[in-house]
Amino acid sequence: MPLPDTYPNDLLNEAIKSYPFVKQHNPAVVLGTGEGYAETYPIGETGRPLAGGGFSRPGTLPIDRVGIEIYKPDQFSAKDLAAEMLHVDPMANKTRDGLIKSWTPEQLNALKEHALDYQATLDEGRPEQDAIQNATDSALRGYTVGQWPEEVNQALAYTPEQLQMLNALKSYMTAEPIALPEQSKGSAIERVGQFMNTLGN
Repeated sequence: MPLPDTYPNDLLNEAIKSYPFVKQHNPAVVLGTGEGYAETYPIGETGRPLAGGGFSRPGTLPIDRVGIEIYKPDQFSAKDLAAEMLHVDPMANKTRDGLIKSWTPEQLNALKEHALDYQATLDEGRPEQDAIQNATDSALRGYTVGQWPEEVNQALAYTPEQLQMLNALKSYMTAEPIALPEQSKGSAIERVGQFMNTLGN
């Protein structure tokens, strides 16, 4: 059964309703064909070079907006779209970096075992640090939007400090946008700062 033309906007609206932080990134969403479930293109990123010339970023995705190209819409939900936004969100990146610095050897072993992105990154010939970063991104998605079974989250045995970081990110993702001065609107980084200030109060 073909998808309605309104599918990308319907999915985006559903994601914004459940995860209001998505709205500040103003992503453009299109359907496409490719490996995996979806591809995220940050602002200004053209994607990988194609054999016949050009780049993988679809021309229908404006270069000045975050772009999401969905390959398997029947297996891609609003929470998955929110998870894609974590690739470009400054608070998500800060949380990921904090986790990377705090992993214990035992946690790293569990991460390598459960995160498919770890081995996939190594198979691409990329360094282990990239593999750990991608695996940690998987852990973020697994915890914040439930992309992993709960037993995998349990296997990582998060410390209280790590759980504090993860829960702060989860709250940020689902909190209603904070009203900012007019000149500050549209700045994701400033919104993160404002949100972190509210946590400290």
